[in-house]
This record gives sequence, C-alpha cells and structure tokens, in this order.
Amino acid sequence: MAKRSKTSEAGRATRFDGPSITRATGNGLSQRSDGTKLASVVADRIIDDIAAAGWPVGIVVGSEPELLERHGVSRAVFREAVRLLEHLQVARMRRGPGGGLVVMPATADSVIDAVSVYLFYVGATIEEVAFARRAVEETAVELAAARIDESGIEALRALVAAEGEGAERDHRALHNLVAQLSGNPALAFFVDLLNRVMLLYYPATRGGVGKDTLTASAHAHARIAEAVLSGDPGLARARMRRHLEAEAEYMRAKRASLRRLADLPAATNRSEKRAEQVATQIFGEVARDGWRVGSLLGSEAELMERYDVSRAVLREAVRVLEHHQVARMRRGPGGGLFVTEPGVQAVTEALALQIDRLGIERSHLFEVRTALENVVLDLVLDHLDDDGIATLQAALEAERAATTEEFVYLGHDLHGVLATVAGNRVLELLTLVLVRLSRLRSAAPPGAPPTLPTDEVMHVHRRIVEAIIAGDRDLARHRMRRHLDALVTWTR
Repeated sequence: MAKRSKTSEAGRATRFDGPSITRATGNGLSQRSDGTKLASVVADRIIDDIAAAGWPVGIVVGSEPELLERHGVSRAVFREAVRLLEHLQVARMRRGPGGGLVVMPATADSVIDAVSVYLFYVGATIEEVAFARRAVEETAVELAAARIDESGIEALRALVAAEGEGAERDHRALHNLVAQLSGNPALAFFVDLLNRVMLLYYPATRGGVGKDTLTASAHAHARIAEAVLSGDPGLARARMRRHLEAEAEYMRAKRASLRRLADLPAATNRSEKRAEQVATQIFGEVARDGWRVGSLLGSEAELMERYDVSRAVLREAVRVLEHHQVARMRRGPGGGLFVTEPGVQAVTEALALQIDRLGIERSHLFEVRTALENVVLDLVLDHLDDDGIATLQAALEAERAATTEEFVYLGHDLHGVLATVAGNRVLELLTLVLVRLSRLRSAAPPGAPPTLPTDEVMHVHRRIVEAIIAGDRDLARHRMRRHLDALVTWTR
C-alpha cells in the first residue's frame, strides 16, 4: 500500500505519496468486456489504487499533472476517466490550491442509476419491484428478530417512539433500521436500494408523504417492531409482508404512481458538469425514440454540433453512456454513436464497488443470494409449464456442452435461467448480478484460472431441476440450499 502523509492542517485532505499502488487482478472490481476504452482502463486503475488503500474518503489521490504522469495518458483521456469516476461517485476533481482527485464518500446513487437504466429498458413494472422488495425485507426482519441485541432494542424503541410522536417523517427509516439490525450489511444495502428504486415509480413521494399515510405507516411499523422485540421471526415476517403489500396497493391506487418508468430513470441529475448533462440528454432521446438498438444517433461531428460542445466534452459524455450500455461510439468509415442493449454489467460493476467500500463479506452476499434464489425457486414451482420445463432442460444441455471458460465467465448457469423462468425482471437482475459477483470473487489466486468444480456443479444443477419438474418444493429448496452453502467455500 502506498504511504500517506498526515494532514498538514485542519480540513486539508491528505495525499497519496510514493508510487501508485499495484493494480490488483482477479478482485472482480474492474473486470470489463472486450472493447474497453483507454479512459475506462485508467478509471479502473485509479479505482483499484483507492480500493487497495482502503477507500480513504477525503484523500487526494494526486493532482492532474501527477496522475497524467503516473498513468501515461493525454489530458483528454484522463479527463474522460475522471468524468467516469465522478459519475460512479468514486472520486471528484477539486480545483485550486491543494486540489486534485479527491476520494468521495460511498453512496448508493451510482447503483440506483445503473439499476434504473436497466429496469427502464426491460420495462419492469412497479409490481415486480414491490415483490422483490418484499422478498428482501421479509428476510431482513426475520433475521433482525433473531439477532437483535440490547443496543438494537434501544434504537428500535426510540425510532418507534419518534414516529408515534410525529418527530420522524422518513417513512423508510424503520425499514432501513430493521435491515441494519439483521446484522447483514448486504441486506441493508439491498433494502435501501429497492426502497429508493420503488420511489422512482411514485414521483409524488419525492416531496414527502401525507400525515395520514405517515400515521398509518407508524402504526404498522410499531406492530413490526413489537414482533422483532419479542424475538418472533415468523410473526415479524408476516407483519412486514402485510405492511408492504398494503403499501404497494396504496401506491398502485394512486394516479401519480407509474406502472412502468416513463421518464429518465436516473436517481438524480447530480452533476452540473456539461458532459453528464449531455449524456442525460442523449439518454432521454434514446428512451423517447423507443430504444432502437443498433440505430445511429449521429457521427461525432454531428453530435458536437447538435449539443454545441467540444470533442473532449462529447467524449466524456459518451464514456458515461458506454458505461451504462446505452450507446457506443464506433470509429472509422460509417462510424458514429450507436444505440446498444443494456445488460447487467454496469449494475454488477457499480454494486461491486459498493460491496468493496462497505466491507461486505462473502457470507453476507450469499445470505442475500440464498433468500432471493429461494423466492425465485418458489415462483418457478408455482408457475412451471411445458415451456418452462423445456427451458430448464435446454439450460442443462447448454451447461453440458459449454467449455469451462464459457461455464464460468459467460453465464451458462442454471441460476440465471431459473430467474428468467420465474418471470420477475427485478429478481432476475438481482440474481444475475449476485451470480456474477460470486464468480468475480473467485477463490482462485490472483491471475490463476478459476477453480469452480464444474462437473460437480452440473450434477447438482441436474438434481435441482429433477426436483423442480417433479414438483417437490421441499426437495428442490433443500438441494438449492446445500448447493449455495457449498459455493460459499469457492468464493473469498
């Protein structure tokens, strides 16, 4: 790890000293697909440096001249990289004396941006978000009831009292506290994420909710807290389910709620930087035009003229669009900015950063993954038809025919197929991301090939499918749980 100097005076950020930290390999934070642009590579290297230093918020990574020399790139490429880092809420450039690239505190905004872009593209409904949220929060409240300690009891009682007196007006506070009391920071993150994504479908709540709604919510929260405090996981889960079902029904009944995202789905237009504003404008045009994958938005020269920006600003904007898989710039004759199909890569990368910054461990991730995959399994069993059976059998055949590299890296995996068959696109996204994160956090030594026992995994997958087709819910859940428990030992 690079050495850091002490703070020279109050309020002044300390700086990295000495050589840059060696870029880690195999850590899953910055793995990108083919076609990576130089600016993205530089951003990845800076992220790895910051991660290796322990995400020291407020630290100056280096001045622009220092970083240009360290990474050996042009000013234009470096500024594209900085724009991506700022969009990801990793670091921002501070001008003036003592300035430079400063590490930012962790927020969920970049993950919400990535999730909302994907959900907008696939047309996920408010019902799908509500169902996924319920699955996560039921798990959280059940664990909170089993794990709460005396400090948690004190905090929960204080919050319930504040809500009852009208002193606490954030209707999400109880949900976030319960998730924290689960003892699983990954669950706490997903609860907050899905709560905030849910609000994108109900713009009226952005200005706060009414008094009557808060009163009803406070009553339901008190009943949930009562069950948690009594140490009754089953009752706590049942009360949380009733509360969330009632809340979802309330939102659906409101004329202001959206069945699907109908506007720019970014969490917030946080930046006043011209490049990000241009990226937002282009995204809006892609969305309004029906997201015609493969269509040409314009050449670089045409886009510069249309938005009245320099080549450097446009390229910074394009880097953000490429990160979210909204559009990609193709060089050469017949080139230009073309609309692309969003996938789960941007969500995976944004979430991987947050996981590292929050110190989330593999056991935390697998606890969430197990809960979600059990819900997925139940949905598949509830609605399995001949098409679903054929899809599962085809997935097993694809696994059998895949090479080890394809099996590990390219997604020939039953878990993702089950999520697709389940029919909930939010659960599908979360499952695919968690599966990818499991692969990226492989227990193989840095730089070594993966050690996933593919033959054993495929055998277990076949056994799970056999139980599903037979309609044996208990056996299917048992086999899935044992399989996921075994996979924990493969990750780090």
